[in-house]
Amino acid sequence: MAEQQLALKRNLFLLLAIGGGLFVIAQATGFFFGYGSWRAWWFANALHTSGGALAFFLVRAIFFLTMRYHDTRTAWWMELLFFVAGAIALGVFWEWYELVIDRYRVFIAGLPSLMTYADSIGDLAFDTLGALLAAYFFQICRRNV
Repeated sequence: MAEQQLALKRNLFLLLAIGGGLFVIAQATGFFFGYGSWRAWWFANALHTSGGALAFFLVRAIFFLTMRYHDTRTAWWMELLFFVAGAIALGVFWEWYELVIDRYRVFIAGLPSLMTYADSIGDLAFDTLGALLAAYFFQICRRNV
């Protein structure tokens, strides 16, 4: 049991490191193309899709890491639904972060912004797509085991 907990912790830290790497890539892309630019929309969509998949696996890792505290048993589809909902919630928190940064740039720094609420909705759609793709991948791997 202790080895399983250690493996889960390693997986959690690996997922956090991957998320940190995605954050650095996103910031570097914004710096290179301009934070308010629409020139890298395709790359931003790819990052949001991969971020949604990462959030799915992060919520899953936290769920299984804390299993000893809640010992929840449920149907596989309910777990998938919970993991996808958790990924969507993390996507919403990320969009709040983007909105705060964008409003700071507009109101405090006086810089122009192309960010809109429609951009946030599109980003959440790609986050959800990434979570659903991760759920599909997880289900296929689950069937093969």
